[in-house]
Amino acid sequence: MEMKNQVKDYLQTKDIDIGFQDLTDLVIDKNNCVFCGSCISLCPRIGMNEKEPKLLEYDPECSTCFRYCPRTYFPTEMFEEELFNGNASKNYSIGYYQKLVAAKSNDEAVLKRAQNGGVVSKLLIHALDSGLIDGVLLTDKYDNWYPKPVIARTPEEILSCVGSKYTISPTLITYREAIREFKLKKLAFVGVPCQINAVRKLQLSSPLSEEYGKFKLIIGLYCYSNYTYDLLKAFVQGELGIPLNTVKKFDISKGKFYVYMKDGSVKQVPIKMTKQYTWNSCHYCKDFSAEIADISVGSAGALSDDWNSVLLRTDIGVKVFNDTVKSNNLITSDNIDLVKIEKTAYRKKTRITQIDEKMLNTMRLLDISEVEIKTYTSLMSLGQASESLLSEVMKVEKNFVISALESLKQREWVLLSNGIYISVDPTLVINNEISKLRKKFLEKIGILNSEVLPELESIFVRNNINQMRHKKEL
Repeated sequence: MEMKNQVKDYLQTKDIDIGFQDLTDLVIDKNNCVFCGSCISLCPRIGMNEKEPKLLEYDPECSTCFRYCPRTYFPTEMFEEELFNGNASKNYSIGYYQKLVAAKSNDEAVLKRAQNGGVVSKLLIHALDSGLIDGVLLTDKYDNWYPKPVIARTPEEILSCVGSKYTISPTLITYREAIREFKLKKLAFVGVPCQINAVRKLQLSSPLSEEYGKFKLIIGLYCYSNYTYDLLKAFVQGELGIPLNTVKKFDISKGKFYVYMKDGSVKQVPIKMTKQYTWNSCHYCKDFSAEIADISVGSAGALSDDWNSVLLRTDIGVKVFNDTVKSNNLITSDNIDLVKIEKTAYRKKTRITQIDEKMLNTMRLLDISEVEIKTYTSLMSLGQASESLLSEVMKVEKNFVISALESLKQREWVLLSNGIYISVDPTLVINNEISKLRKKFLEKIGILNSEVLPELESIFVRNNINQMRHKKEL
């Protein structure tokens, strides 16, 4: 409770002298923005272009945009403690969950329109019909598949948004409208893992209203990576020559990117052909299964394309799902492949940023080995890790990793707590190393001046005095 209150105090504090420039410096310019739309929704001074938020007028540095950004301060442990009870067990790859189940809609009309099993639509419609929510923040699309954030308030509006869009969308941009215009008190949200951090912050303390806009249900979608709109405009319509208004749906499965046309034909290409269109911040995201959602839904692990795999995480998630099943809106099955979900999630969670040869060579100036450098940067990418995990991810024998970690600990590059290592802020690390280098070189300069130079001068004078006309020529 104390930690929760501290986070609420942080979210409600406006006098920390931080503004949009700090958001630009630390999030947007660092390719860290997930384009969720929260800053745009919370501040009328912020607008957007196709790829990032933009400041429209004077910034009073109220810090709201910075505090509610999903990429800034987010104490995961506090939120996990708040959300998950003793019935939820934690899995390294997919987070806390109470139950994993396969499910699909029993409505053939929904199945024909849905991406897979239509589970998300049925859950939302049940939540709406039961009074748990009175609106949902969703993403629809225009005819050219450009994403369109919407507020769905009827079953028909929910069903109009079915299907994955495979392009980043500022879904939270409609949050202000849901409060100010529609006066919605109880909201649901559906989005990808990175966006949910912002929603959980708003759920804890909303800066717009104490009465309206309370998030009652958060559904996360499995996501290995998302794309810029260029994937559809430049690749599908440009390179593949498929008009976007002829496309029924897109899908990614088994290493292929599929384009399903309205005439029934299907175009498939290797997924590697789409990688250049990956949204920048997706390269650093570790969350595949939306680990802090109430319910997580995807296709991974389902044994056929018309089923969804569903991770029930929180009590409210379990209740909504069970009630939807009891109302005969969903069919369930235990026939699901947990290992497949875990493997996909593990690959994303253990992705590390590789440093180039130039940086590697430069860091060697610090008299540090290559394995130590790679251990530190790998640990920085993972956030925290054990010796075994680092060894597995780096594909280096464990004894070499242990030796590297011990050396890094002595140099104060890493910290150890309860068997888990975390990397120290590189600013502190490098400044500390610079101080050491400066001290070392000053000592060497002192020796050069006091011992080496006098001796060299003596040798020079003894051997070259006959060539000197004036002392200054020395």
